[in-house]
Amino acid sequence: MKSLRASAVAISVLALSLAGPTLTADDHNHGNKGKDKDDQTPARITVTFGTGNNNAAAGNTPNHHILPQEFKVRITRARKLDGTVVVVPASVNFIVSGFHWVWVYKDGVSLEEVVSHIPIGTPPLFLNYEGQTLVSNVFAKGVFPGTPPTFADAGQAVPPQSGAQNRTDSFAFSTPGDYLVICNVTGHFVDGMYAWIHVVDEDDD
Repeated sequence: MKSLRASAVAISVLALSLAGPTLTADDHNHGNKGKDKDDQTPARITVTFGTGNNNAAAGNTPNHHILPQEFKVRITRARKLDGTVVVVPASVNFIVSGFHWVWVYKDGVSLEEVVSHIPIGTPPLFLNYEGQTLVSNVFAKGVFPGTPPTFADAGQAVPPQSGAQNRTDSFAFSTPGDYLVICNVTGHFVDGMYAWIHVVDEDDD
């Protein structure tokens, strides 16, 4: 009798579990069009700007790189406490190691355009190309690292290091587009220190 009662209970539990709602991945995505969160373009990314202080030296080409050299980030939405939906810009955080200067150009500025403005002959320390019109073609600039060979705020490390040279430069992007980022130190740019940021809207991701 006890065996029959136990079997009946087991069958009832099984029936309830089959009749109940099934939780799918879409239920966790809160309207993200059924796409798994792991498959979405990130809303923020951390980028290496200079491969490392232990690799930094004058004329050291291996340090003059941005990793990754091409990446995509997306603009998102968030809800305020009053229910208002607001746009949250895509965020790129550059980890700057050593003497570098982050410059991000506006959407539409090509690599060829910037390269064409590298002066012939002895290059200047900083490229400083900001277009030929009254309106700058630069989207944003990072912290100015100072002018060598003396750095008033340098630490005691050898070679000298400072908070201005070793830092995080963060940039927000509210408009989709393709943004060229370079190191404004001319010699570093010539060595290939540039990258592409592809910004997309959440609805287009």
